[in-house]
Amino acid sequence: MPARTIEHGGKWVVAAWRELSLDAKVVAALGGANVLLLVANHTTVQVTTDAPLWALFPGFSGIAWLILCGLLVLAYPLRDRRSASGLSTRQRVLHLAAIVVAMVVIPTIASIVLRETGKPYTYVHDGAIMIEEAARKLLRGQNPYVADYLDTPLYYWPMVNNPALYHLTYFPFLYLITVPFVWAFDNLRLFWDQRYLYLPAYLATLVIVPLLVRAPREKLALTALVALNPQLFPFVIEGRNDFFVLAFLFGGVALLQRDRRTLGVLAISVAAAAKLHALFLLPFVAVYLVARDRPRTLREAWTAIWRAWWPGVAFTAITFVPFLVNDFPAFYDDVVRYNAGGAAWSYPISGMGFSALLLAFGAIPNRQADFPFAAIEIAVAAPIATYWLWRLWRDRRLGTMLLGYAITLLAFLFFGRYFQGNYLGYILAVASPVPFPRPITRREPRVRRAIAVSAAK
Repeated sequence: MPARTIEHGGKWVVAAWRELSLDAKVVAALGGANVLLLVANHTTVQVTTDAPLWALFPGFSGIAWLILCGLLVLAYPLRDRRSASGLSTRQRVLHLAAIVVAMVVIPTIASIVLRETGKPYTYVHDGAIMIEEAARKLLRGQNPYVADYLDTPLYYWPMVNNPALYHLTYFPFLYLITVPFVWAFDNLRLFWDQRYLYLPAYLATLVIVPLLVRAPREKLALTALVALNPQLFPFVIEGRNDFFVLAFLFGGVALLQRDRRTLGVLAISVAAAAKLHALFLLPFVAVYLVARDRPRTLREAWTAIWRAWWPGVAFTAITFVPFLVNDFPAFYDDVVRYNAGGAAWSYPISGMGFSALLLAFGAIPNRQADFPFAAIEIAVAAPIATYWLWRLWRDRRLGTMLLGYAITLLAFLFFGRYFQGNYLGYILAVASPVPFPRPITRREPRVRRAIAVSAAK
């Protein structure tokens, strides 16, 4: 009898699942998994160590928050099944927005408030503190790649022998864009938190990604895929920068999709000036643009590239060159050697990639040991990138560009010195639009439109 009951129950679940719309399936699967993970696995930096997100809220309110998240997620597929065609797109958008607010926005605001009312090194990731303090170093006339961070709240951040005290691993744009905000808040005696930039960037990304697909249900499904990415959204809460980069990256892809090449390349260049991850997209963008034009000569190819690329190149030069000229060895030591190994105090081996396997099997003696990860990364990623660039040359689709970029980045980062959970989340987010193809919408030249109007008259 119990076996038959289980069988009937299983058949009912399968039938009910098949009746759900695509967006409801995504919300049910990802949202349901996240609710379970919120109990223990989704953690954030708190006072002295990581703790579950519900611990941000005092007393019973943490349990109430978990219940609220669970009910909101459960209600979405139930509403979809009960009134599939009757549930309007607007109602679906509002419901998904409520889930995002409950799961991401509320705990992020709670973390900011707890940090502002407590110690400046609590309830925040050390990377966010470093960007804030790098902006202050620059305002004081110091090169952020030369200075150390012993005189900042980062010194008290809960990590023993934190090598970040001596190395700024981030690209310049992250702290350059922060400078005016830090200056204004400090002069007004207000507390600046880097999540004042990162949280709006997360929400902006969710506004941009629907532009990459056409059908309303596909828009919702893609938005839910990115918004509820279990390897990414928890990191918004503690102040990591992935969505700040993704906002510009997806914005650039949306512009390329509409054949606005110059603006598209500029947006992606901004992303690349903020994070190494986005830098890997640039060769794919170059091949994509040239492949679409099919130039017959090298001169035509150069013209096609330069027309679209000069603002992006200029922006990148303005962002990087002052620091490279001021002290190239310091920049190289912080950004390259610190991450790859070989610095006086390199980033410790960590995460869940190839390096963690070598450490677990005893091939590497300790987390601080040097190992030729850079050579392995290049040896693995270079042929993969070559293959996907060749496919992109033949295929000429943005989906192929994003997929090739995601796989190449995965190969490079996985075999690096450390491979963090948000790295995987970033790669999955980049690949999320691939199953939702949308053809290029080419702009008709203005001259032709003018001729057409004249002919009509």
